[in-house]
Amino acid sequence: MWHCMSCCETFYPRRQNFNKPVKRSMAMKSSITLIPYGGLANRMKAMEALIALIQDTNVRATAIWFKDKGLNCSFERLFQPLDIPQLTFRNAILTDYLLNHRPRKNNFYIPYLFETIRFSSCLHEDEVTQRTYQNFDFRQWVLSNRKTYLSACLQFYPGDKQNSFSSFIPIPELQERINERSRDFTPHTIGIHIRRTDNIISIEKSPTELFILRMKEEVKIHDDVSFYLASDSPEEKKKLIAIFGNRIITDYTPVSRSTPEGVQDALVELYTLSRTQKIIGSYYSSYSETAADIGNIPHEKIKRKT
Repeated sequence: MWHCMSCCETFYPRRQNFNKPVKRSMAMKSSITLIPYGGLANRMKAMEALIALIQDTNVRATAIWFKDKGLNCSFERLFQPLDIPQLTFRNAILTDYLLNHRPRKNNFYIPYLFETIRFSSCLHEDEVTQRTYQNFDFRQWVLSNRKTYLSACLQFYPGDKQNSFSSFIPIPELQERINERSRDFTPHTIGIHIRRTDNIISIEKSPTELFILRMKEEVKIHDDVSFYLASDSPEEKKKLIAIFGNRIITDYTPVSRSTPEGVQDALVELYTLSRTQKIIGSYYSSYSETAADIGNIPHEKIKRKT
């Protein structure tokens, strides 16, 4: 199952042979340009992969952050500057929409023409996803080409699992909110993430009734258990509070990708989830997976049996 199919459009006018060895002078320094896209967790995963790739290859890298309906917030309103040697990270400027953006219908695939001219090899969206699940050798691909380009919404290259996302440090304002929200956590606080409004597959495969049953199992195991509930649905929060009462810790601030404030709220919830004992999350959502990786804690998905 490919986690980012819902946010990918594909256009491949010309196929490239990525397995064919490329001869180049050792004096030439390889470089890679990454366009992370999708929601907050998707972009963090793509950036985490790039950072691991830089550390393994010492290539020069550029990452360009586009604001769009999937995430309408600049990086600096979320995180402190990345301290990664060899990496140039910046927000997109006007010319990037022509030269470096993801080729799609709404830009008439014009960036594709410039990218195939400017880069030795390009991988766009679903191509990256497919090759990731086929164990494609991204390290060799980068080192075999002078200039490479890819757009990604998943972790296409493995990193250090014990220190996942350690390069991402929330800005002080958001860190204070994370500290405040997790202040009353105990050793038996479990994270619950219920994805609803924009993910049809999660709604179908991870019904609320299964979350309720799973949470009742935890209550039987630990009488003092509490749950930090993160969800994009206020209705789900009200439903669970009606059942579990003061065991539920949550926040009623609406989470929205369409405003910078909404994305900041999503980041606060992500990092608050990472401070729980373990996370029970929705199927087909990388959000709770990322939170579990940040906190290096167990993660399980609620999924209806077919």
